[in-house]
Amino acid sequence: MPTTPAGRYTRQRIRELALNRAGNRQLDRDATDFLAQHLFELYTLADWPFLYTEAALDLGGRVFPLPDDFNAPQDERALRLVALDGVDRPGGVVALLDPDRFDSCATSGTGPPAYWMVDRSANVGVCSPDPSGRGARAVLRYKRWVPDPSTADEPADVPVFPWHNYLVQAVYVFALEHERDPRALPEAQVRDNLLGMIRRGAFPLQAQRPDIPLDPFVFGTPFRGD
Repeated sequence: MPTTPAGRYTRQRIRELALNRAGNRQLDRDATDFLAQHLFELYTLADWPFLYTEAALDLGGRVFPLPDDFNAPQDERALRLVALDGVDRPGGVVALLDPDRFDSCATSGTGPPAYWMVDRSANVGVCSPDPSGRGARAVLRYKRWVPDPSTADEPADVPVFPWHNYLVQAVYVFALEHERDPRALPEAQVRDNLLGMIRRGAFPLQAQRPDIPLDPFVFGTPFRGD
């Protein structure tokens, strides 16, 4: 049986701490649904460093499979060639384009890929030129989905979101609001302040770019025409 990391709670323990504090253990089923939805919103409505990862890919053709937990590329430079024709080739960026731009830039020839796009209908990547037969290998940096546990595994699941006392507070506020308890409003403010502190602390210095890069396919090197 897996061991719960020190200082972390299972989903069942999160609900127990919150509902015991609220004084109503009868809300466990509703709290289970609330916690699952709240975690989904946390994972999808905000960026978190712990959701970013990377995977090695074999680019055996124009279309290549993406990881099963793929959500979105990290940025426009997320796909990088690491080998071609059996030779290491570090740092070769394959530029991410939107589907319309990709269609206008794509070629029918073969060679090292220069562009790629995400086909979300099939959860695959599409690159151009076609690298078939070139032994192309790449690394993809991406934001991942966090799958929901099965019903049987849910009570013992340890949420990937690491700030579990915040989750206890969120379920506690849910229980108070369900009971129309007058403590709900001030406790909701505590919850919101806690999330704000977490958001500020989750991104240390240099964890993010301080600017928004311009698209190099649109904006060239500035010059003066006089």
